[in-house]
Amino acid sequence: MQVRRILSALLCTTALTLSAAAQAYSVNDSGRLLNAQGQEIRLNGVNWFGFETTNYTLHGLWTINWKDSIAQIKASGFNAVRLPFCPNTLRGVAPNSINYSANPDLSGLNSLQLLDKVVKQLSAEGMYVLLDHHRPDCNAISELWYTDSYTEAQWIADLKFVADRYKSVAGVIGLDLKNEPHGAASWGNSKATTDWNKAAERAAKAVLAVAPDWLMFVEGISANDGCSDYRAYWWGGNITPLKCYPLDIPRNRLVLSPHVYGPDVYMQPYFSDSAFPNNMPAIWDAQFGFAASLNYAVVPGEFGGKYGQGQAKDKIWQDKLVDYLIERRITNFFYWSWNPNSGDTGGILQDDWKTVRSDKLALLKRLMVVNASTSSASSSVASSSAASSSAASSAAASSRAASSSSVSSAASSSRAASSAAASSAMAASSSRASSSATSSAASSAARSSAASSAASSASSSSAAGAGSVSASYTVNNDWGSGYCATVRLTNTGSSSVTWSAAMNVEGKLSQMWNATWSQSGSTVSFKGMAWNGSLAAGAVNTSIGFCANR
Repeated sequence: MQVRRILSALLCTTALTLSAAAQAYSVNDSGRLLNAQGQEIRLNGVNWFGFETTNYTLHGLWTINWKDSIAQIKASGFNAVRLPFCPNTLRGVAPNSINYSANPDLSGLNSLQLLDKVVKQLSAEGMYVLLDHHRPDCNAISELWYTDSYTEAQWIADLKFVADRYKSVAGVIGLDLKNEPHGAASWGNSKATTDWNKAAERAAKAVLAVAPDWLMFVEGISANDGCSDYRAYWWGGNITPLKCYPLDIPRNRLVLSPHVYGPDVYMQPYFSDSAFPNNMPAIWDAQFGFAASLNYAVVPGEFGGKYGQGQAKDKIWQDKLVDYLIERRITNFFYWSWNPNSGDTGGILQDDWKTVRSDKLALLKRLMVVNASTSSASSSVASSSAASSSAASSAAASSRAASSSSVSSAASSSRAASSAAASSAMAASSSRASSSATSSAASSAARSSAASSAASSASSSSAAGAGSVSASYTVNNDWGSGYCATVRLTNTGSSSVTWSAAMNVEGKLSQMWNATWSQSGSTVSFKGMAWNGSLAAGAVNTSIGFCANR
């Protein structure tokens, strides 16, 4: 990368502990992810960063309750979380920027104990966890897997430590060995000090000796001297050299995990092509998509953007990427990010750390719907465990009034400067760059899709007082046989209400997020969760959405 910028399905809950029976994961000959029972699993994932920064804990805990946010992630339809970490977090150092009034159960815990607690809770909620070695110094993403002050031996030792510590947690599927190799990183150039493919092989061998049932997530590099078709790559996004230099990692353990971004992160030359966005599939095919056609497991570890709140083309790009991923059957994913404080991408959450971006969720629901229809096992971490109720975990997401804590130190997000929502003080920066290149043009004009909308009235009642709630929905994504939509609730009354609503919809709902619901004919009845079930007089709630099949 040549230009540098300063950025800063119903789930089965199992009572797991850090010493619970391990769950084996593997990749079959068709590149599908399997659990110990040989059932296909599907990953609807999101990144929640913070453990890789000098806060040494999840970001957002200065204002939110950590268990509430996990419950909200799950209620939003995600069943997997990628957790970035850095070496100091593994050393058990003192965390900072935690509001202990909102998170009293975290008081007195060091960074490693906090990581233990988060991993355990995610797994107990029936969610998959991907651990990601993100930064060697907790400040910046390194080009190589080592630095002047962090050796390869230390890197591998830390990976082995993580493997040994979490190998028995059923929800942990494996390790992303190194986040975003780039710059000096090469692939297949016979350079022991820079060949990322060989380093990944060494690391995978060491980790699999400790945790033989884990998956090894291997990212790409950026530009390479040979065996690369395009030169405008994202950090970690170039898998092309695999064609010439396959990885000596067991195929039943290997997951290729490219990162790919759009105009909000950097304006690559191909975004200005007259054929955009129809030129993109050929580029994605060359950079990483080809591997899926060779039956490798391909799971994008990061993609995202502001989706219409930044570069206008970024929404077009994300829509086209999801089209592409569905067409190529690359539907396991980890979206960047849950956090709103990623300056060049934003997050699933808005700046208040509570309200969900329903338009982004609608986009990702297109992948989730494919995953749900493809695999009946994708919703369960351990299908042999006793089924438990997702309602119980949703109820755990109680509404808390958390006062904002002051943050004494500057923190760096994994991708960007912190948002205005982290009011007390998150000043963030990280180095991220992208390489420029000449793109290949594709014929045909850019496709545009029209969104349709429908509305119906609804009412609610509350012990808190009289209120009237109107409900309508707007279709965000329509693919003919189905669609996803955002619900808009408005309290037109004079007092706050604990709302419930009903409205007529087209087709049969496949899922609704951030609400409990039932359907009878064309009528869908629904009500809020613990964290979004109250609506003040005159307030609007757009945190709820659904997908339906016609």
